[in-house]
Amino acid sequence: MYHDRIQQIKAKTPAENRLKQTLIDYHHFQNSQTVDKQHLDSLSTWQCERLKRTHHDLYTSSNYNNGLEFLFSDLYAAQDFSDRDRDLERIAPKLIKLLPEKTLGTVALLIELNLKTQILDRQLAQALLNESSSALIDETTYCQAYRFCDNKKARLEQLKLVGQAGHMLNKYARSSMIQFSLKISKSPAEMAGLEALHGFIYRGFSAFHSMEDIPKLMDTLLAREERVLNRIFDHHPSPFFILQNNRD
Repeated sequence: MYHDRIQQIKAKTPAENRLKQTLIDYHHFQNSQTVDKQHLDSLSTWQCERLKRTHHDLYTSSNYNNGLEFLFSDLYAAQDFSDRDRDLERIAPKLIKLLPEKTLGTVALLIELNLKTQILDRQLAQALLNESSSALIDETTYCQAYRFCDNKKARLEQLKLVGQAGHMLNKYARSSMIQFSLKISKSPAEMAGLEALHGFIYRGFSAFHSMEDIPKLMDTLLAREERVLNRIFDHHPSPFFILQNNRD
């Protein structure tokens, strides 16, 4: 039902078109994914903890902690976001009519990044099931499955989206008007059954609202993750150990 409503949206701007197409892609993805939820949750937990270890200095920084918690848990994770995504499908036509272009573009990008992450990590979860004789996820089994997926180009595209998301949040999340609008819309969103979607948007904008030097954070994060990616595919013995001075 929601799919038909999204198809009928008459998008007029680049942001509207981006959100519409992402929601269509999301709908098709949700109807085709078959990976066991418990295994996917295990992968999500393992990856989130790995990111915290690799970027321990950034994650424990009082300035960056909230922003990285949002990136690691809400965007860069293989979790099941079905409730939030159904919320978004349900009110997409109204969002396009009501939200400012800059906010709509940011939301579209965040959803696109999460879709890309879910697609890639469901492939990874399936590879872990196929390639490992144990249900245990560790560094060895994870890297073996990662290389088996053979999707380095897609993972680089994922990192590019992370950078774009950080840039847009840095640009728009500091808006007092947007922050105020999100605060006063909390109760109406709950009454309309949109808690999951509102919470996602609010956490993202709030996490970046008070952070300083976000470009430095994103540059450091993306450089490290690209280095991790290269190390995995190069069979490096310690791919996730990144020294802060970037030396091997």
